Amino acid sequence: MRKIKLSIIIVNYRSRVYLERCLASVFAKIDTGVLFEVIVVNNGLQSEMDGLGAIFPNVEIIQSPKNSGFGCANNLGVKKAQGEILFFLNPDAEMISQNVSAVIGEFENNSALGILGSRVMAPDGKVQKWIFGSRISFWNILKSKFNIGQDKNHWQNRKRGEVFWVAGTALFVDKALFSQLGGFDEKFFMYFEDVDLCNRAHLFGKKVLYYPDFSVLHHSGKSFLGKKKQ
Repeated sequence: MRKIKLSIIIVNYRSRVYLERCLASVFAKIDTGVLFEVIVVNNGLQSEMDGLGAIFPNVEIIQSPKNSGFGCANNLGVKKAQGEILFFLNPDAEMISQNVSAVIGEFENNSALGILGSRVMAPDGKVQKWIFGSRISFWNILKSKFNIGQDKNHWQNRKRGEVFWVAGTALFVDKALFSQLGGFDEKFFMYFEDVDLCNRAHLFGKKVLYYPDFSVLHHSGKSFLGKKKQ
């Protein structure tokens, strides 16, 4: 029996319309021959998932008991995941590329690779900013703000390369490594849990790769998965 190669985990919170578009793109774009599973963790009201199983019968839906944040919900999804590689994907993102098998090959051909980040496109056709970067520090943030010591349009970089961190919008990680690292740090309700994970991967001796050959479209600001309930 063939093993599941890829587990796609999507955390939803008040993003049903975009979630359906996200899921449709996944099933349309995954390469033929790649054995994968899709797990949706719902951080919102259970009613938001009504009818989703009928539209996407192959998707496993997990209802979170409460909105505990992005990292916690993803960790919940990983507990059900059977794939060798995890793909964390925002519900307001859509797969553009059809070469997920090439991403899997990067992991299979490089045992030092721990995390891989995708190219993230905005609806206006531009590459989104802050999808990868160097070590977070006051000086590096200042350099990025004023374009000091780097190309002004470095986000447009089409060359793959090692970086310090990649964004969690569309992030691949070796499942064995993710387990060894203890998953996302649940002290981060939202934001910087991806940077923290990459930092710990480096400390574990693994590499983080920005891989612009694989792209997603991101409707930034349409996902409320991290917003706390009032």
